[in-house]
Amino acid sequence: MLRFKIALVVGLLLLPVGAASAQSRRDRAMSARELTHAGDDGHIRVDRGLSAIRSLLLKHVDSVNWEEKSFSEVLDWLREQSAEGQKVNVVVQWRALSIESVDEDTFVSLKMEDTTVAEVLNETLDQLSDVDPLTYIGINNKLKISTKTDFDRRLFVRIYNIDDIFFEIRNFRGSPQINLNQQQQGGGGGGGAGGVAQVQSIFGQSGGGGNQDNDDNEDQDEERGDEIIEWIQTTVLPDSWQDNGGLGTMAVMNKMLTVRNTLEVHEIIGGPFDINE
Repeated sequence: MLRFKIALVVGLLLLPVGAASAQSRRDRAMSARELTHAGDDGHIRVDRGLSAIRSLLLKHVDSVNWEEKSFSEVLDWLREQSAEGQKVNVVVQWRALSIESVDEDTFVSLKMEDTTVAEVLNETLDQLSDVDPLTYIGINNKLKISTKTDFDRRLFVRIYNIDDIFFEIRNFRGSPQINLNQQQQGGGGGGGAGGVAQVQSIFGQSGGGGNQDNDDNEDQDEERGDEIIEWIQTTVLPDSWQDNGGLGTMAVMNKMLTVRNTLEVHEIIGGPFDINE
C-alpha cells in the first residue's frame, strides 16, 4: 500500500469547486471555531474585512458581573453589543435547547473582566450545557444558537479538487530533463544522462526511465484515493464518518473528492465556505 506524507496533506488547503445544490442563494457560513479563532497567546484577533457577526463576537468587553441573570436577558445583552449599522440577528433553537433543559428563564451567573463578547458567550453556553454542548454558527448576519447534535444533523456537500495530491511526474524519454538530486537540494530542473528523466512523486517515491501503463496508473490513483479517504476519516473528527458510526460520507472520482458532512468538518478540510440556503 502506498504511503503518502501526512504533512503534505495537512499543509494543503483543498480547493472547493462547487456544492451539490440547485438553489441560487449563496450565503457565507462559519462555525464558532472559525468565527472566534485565537492567536498563539489565546486571545481572539481582529482581522480586516470582518462580517457583522465577527465584529460582534470580537468586540472588547470591560466586564460582566451577572448573578442569576436569565438566559433571555443574556441574549438581549448580546444583541445590544452589535455595532451601529451592523445589527446581528440572534436566533435560538429553543426546541433543541429544551432537550438540555435550557429555556429563556434558565439562570446564568458569570463574572469576567477584560474579555470579548465571544468569550462571554462561550462561557455562558458552557455553563448551560449538561450533556450535549451548546454552540453557534454564523450565516451572514444571523447568529444561530443550538446544540452540537442539532447542528450536526445538517450535512453539507462540497467537492474538492485533489488533483495536486495525485500529481506524479512520470518517467518519459525525449523531454526536458529533471535532475532529482538537484531538485531535492532546492534547485531547478537540470540535464540528465541518456535522455532519461529522474523523477519523484509527491508521495516520496522515485523512479528511473520508462513509461507506466495506464492500467498501473489507474490502480495507483484508486489506491491513493482510498488512502486519502482513510486518512481523513482517521484524523478529521473520526466519529462523524459513516464508517465510524456517523453520518458523513466521502468518495473520490476523477481526482475530485466529494464530501458530505457537517460545517465543522468542511472547515477543517477546506476552510470556511459558502452554503446554499
